[in-house]
Amino acid sequence: MDRNEILEQNKKKSRNSLDEREQKIYNFSFGLGAVTVGILCLVFSIYRFLNHEPFYEFAAIITAYLCTTFTYQFRNLRRPFYLIAGIATGIAAAACVVLFFMVR
Repeated sequence: MDRNEILEQNKKKSRNSLDEREQKIYNFSFGLGAVTVGILCLVFSIYRFLNHEPFYEFAAIITAYLCTTFTYQFRNLRRPFYLIAGIATGIAAAACVVLFFMVR
């Protein structure tokens, strides 16, 4: 493979990928979206709690999100805290799903 072929392949690759700034914005937007979902779930949970209604579906959404996040962080960073947090939030998510279907 000569120099021109390598340069041409690199140009094709970079046209379809995000640069560092775009990646940072992209990642931040997902974090901001997750915070928004978390706040809405908290507000709806508090409302239902105050009205003596079950609110397990909102807790399941948040704990499943946290479980996924912690598990991904553990896979990439290998820090034990993320493993423990992932397992704990996974158990909480499973419990909330079971309670959602049992309590009506």
